[in-house]
Amino acid sequence: MKKDRIERFIRDNREEFDAFEPPLGMWAEIERRLPEPVFPSDEEKETKIIPLGTGADRKKRFFLDWRMAAGVVLLLGVGFFAGQYFVKPKNTDPIIAKVSPEEGKTAFRYASLIESKREEIRTIEQTDPTLYREFASEIERLDSDYQNLRSELPQTPNQEELVDAMIQNLQMQLDILNRQLQIINKIQQSKQSHEKTI
Repeated sequence: MKKDRIERFIRDNREEFDAFEPPLGMWAEIERRLPEPVFPSDEEKETKIIPLGTGADRKKRFFLDWRMAAGVVLLLGVGFFAGQYFVKPKNTDPIIAKVSPEEGKTAFRYASLIESKREEIRTIEQTDPTLYREFASEIERLDSDYQNLRSELPQTPNQEELVDAMIQNLQMQLDILNRQLQIINKIQQSKQSHEKTI
């Protein structure tokens, strides 16, 4: 009802509203009359206390916080499972897997075994550095060949043949490491038996 009266008043007096124009320089005069703003110093600033509200307000805020936390946990869980689903497994050599996924897994298994056997061989570095350097140089030559083949793989037209050569290289590295570990074990056994006899 009030709204209708106001609208009718504006309609009836529209010409009078439209006819009125503010004088030029009005805003400049208003700004001139305004006092300069005063900013409080650090000492004058007051500490504001925000009331926690009633028990009902706290209860609402508590449930809101829990809902937000549950939403965050749900979002993180969905992100984790989506990442697990869409991200390619890391137990494959990605360059070889582009040519043959199965060979990529095989290359990864061989590379993991080679690395663990190289760690075992590093144990003799302190006790017999000459033997260690000799063993390491054999594997490093084969590993260098493997890395060269790996770098050529994306450009070569016979990728499947190159992947086979890479797998054979890894097999040779693994065989050599196994023989080296057998030699190390025999040396250690002979040392132990020699120590027992003394």
